[in-house]
Amino acid sequence: MVSKTLGHLLLVSFPGQGHVNPLLRLGKMLASRSFLVTFSTTETTGKQMRKANNITDELTPFGDGFIRFEFFEDGWENDDPRREDLDQYLPQLELVGKQVIPQMVKKNAEQGRPVSCLINNPFIPWVTDVATSLGLPSAMLWVQSCACFAVYYHSHHGSVPFPEEEHPESLNRSLSSTCPKSSPSRPLGHYSEILSGELQRESGGTGRVIGMKRLAIYAVDMERA
Repeated sequence: MVSKTLGHLLLVSFPGQGHVNPLLRLGKMLASRSFLVTFSTTETTGKQMRKANNITDELTPFGDGFIRFEFFEDGWENDDPRREDLDQYLPQLELVGKQVIPQMVKKNAEQGRPVSCLINNPFIPWVTDVATSLGLPSAMLWVQSCACFAVYYHSHHGSVPFPEEEHPESLNRSLSSTCPKSSPSRPLGHYSEILSGELQRESGGTGRVIGMKRLAIYAVDMERA
């Protein structure tokens, strides 16, 4: 009865704290505004969430709507070290996710909870492809700042100059007059060090850093969606 009166949103998150938390906050906000929200990520992260918050797969009232959780296996053992390498883990997550998410959507429809829209976050842009294949609308929650998005976008399109890998100091002299002065809270350093630090922080503090070029491509994927 509930599913027939409320729109059902399926939120799929990359399994990193810096991604799960913002998407979960969005899910709770949407649930409070008369939506049924299903939050999904990998089972490894799901176990941590169950332990920390005592969550269940059952419908839980939240504001004027409901929220529930449904996790999926990523196909690797719990202690598999390859999860620490995004170059290996992202393709695996996409391979499994493109099979699991359609099954999840189908199962919910059979149980009287047809999904109305898919929402994901960066690092898993393939969720948009899944939504398109199922004829469902989709959206992406960008979890970094607008400034970071702009950096990835302009780097990908080459619309503004960036330091070259072979000559990392090539822009330092020409841009030195326009760069902000260093401060105790944010010392001015090498461009690559600053970007690397931001990417390290935004990856969830797990030690996994994704390359700027790949994030730029994901940013463009989101723009096209």
